[in-house]
Amino acid sequence: MKRSKGPRRLHNLPSSSNINWSKYKQKNYLHFDERIKIEHMKSKLQDSEWVASYAFLPSIHFEIIFKKYVTIPELYDHVKKSKRKEKKKKVRKIFYSAHKDSYIYKYYGDLLNNSYNTFAEDNNIDEIAVAYRNNKEGKNSVNFAHEVFEHLFKQEHAVIISMDFTSFFDNISHKTLKNNIKRVLNVDSLSDDWYKVFRSLTKFTYVNKTDINHFLKTKHGEKKVKKIKLSKIMEPIEFREFKKEHLHVNRKNFGIPQGSGMSAVCSNVHLIDFDKEMMQWAKQKHEKSLYRRYCDDLILVIPISNQSTDTVHSIRDELLDIMEKYKEDGLDIQKEKTEIRLYQNGDILNEQLQPATLDYLGFVTNGKLIKIREKSLFKYYSRAYRKANTSKRISFATGRPGPKKELYDLYTHLGYQYKDYGNFISYAYKAHRKMNQLPVRSMIRRQVKRHWSRVQKRMK
Repeated sequence: MKRSKGPRRLHNLPSSSNINWSKYKQKNYLHFDERIKIEHMKSKLQDSEWVASYAFLPSIHFEIIFKKYVTIPELYDHVKKSKRKEKKKKVRKIFYSAHKDSYIYKYYGDLLNNSYNTFAEDNNIDEIAVAYRNNKEGKNSVNFAHEVFEHLFKQEHAVIISMDFTSFFDNISHKTLKNNIKRVLNVDSLSDDWYKVFRSLTKFTYVNKTDINHFLKTKHGEKKVKKIKLSKIMEPIEFREFKKEHLHVNRKNFGIPQGSGMSAVCSNVHLIDFDKEMMQWAKQKHEKSLYRRYCDDLILVIPISNQSTDTVHSIRDELLDIMEKYKEDGLDIQKEKTEIRLYQNGDILNEQLQPATLDYLGFVTNGKLIKIREKSLFKYYSRAYRKANTSKRISFATGRPGPKKELYDLYTHLGYQYKDYGNFISYAYKAHRKMNQLPVRSMIRRQVKRHWSRVQKRMK
């Protein structure tokens, strides 16, 4: 191995090669530095000495709380009597970087992604990790789910195991990540610029958005702060005082911020050994086994000849033994979200050999039909109705028709080309066309068939 000399040369390619600069868009959010266009950053990003000496700013942190209901079976004397719904909270911690910082993370993330592609191909794991890849243009979750279902429906009998990692980004081991980055870059040690970026990502600093909101309201007034246009949150002299009280540092040996332009590819690099072992184990079970991982969401399809529960339990226990080996790397399985299904003669069954469904990447199938997950539909209609109600309130207040363009662009078939990539309805139409190629009946088009009349009804 050789020592890296910085991003100017990487695997004998110029650093700017295979970089899609058109995706480096200026963001309009307010942060500690001013908004800047990529044209003013391009040369600096490719200057390893500039990056090595750059002082990263704290990220801004907030939490998104998802409320959901989980069906829990009630057990009396080991006999299932009834079911109840338990309200659960899912908290997602979000960190967004300063404008210059975000360009650096994205650029080094792209470089790492390019190297990961080469490493993955050389180690026969290129098809496993499907999320956050820059060599799978034109493919999305519809394609990846279709591939898994297509493979499954070709089998006569199979075990399907799907599971999630618990707090995946929060538990990534810094030691493992650093070693794996060196392996992917093919270097003995990280150069100064790479180490600076890695250090800022692992020992990241942040301030809470609530503290920033309080600062802005105190300085400008609660009413005025909503109207004024600021170039940045505060001046340097104010920032030096502000961070004395409000700066937080990740001093643990694990965890990276979810939301930076480099975190996504690091999640794949962190799991290169895990992916290799999982793939090899699955292939030992059956040569036609399939293993795929979408970030922290993984699925295995293992053809079997023996449908007994002993066979299923044996496969599950072996899999959990593999998982146990990677606990020190921060991998922990959400047991309540681990599903074991059997595919038999065109039906999806649970471990008790009762009819069940398989849920993967937002799609649900029972072996005969395929649909979009009900939770996704609920979110779509909730947001559409909320937007429609806003338009209706404006109409009542002004005595004129309320604004409809954004509502139609975001939530109806009229926005099929919204911002070049469409909206939920265009996504559903594309998913229906793709899933209709499977030997099952797609109900996706029917699920959104009445969206226009439902939205219009809310407008009246």
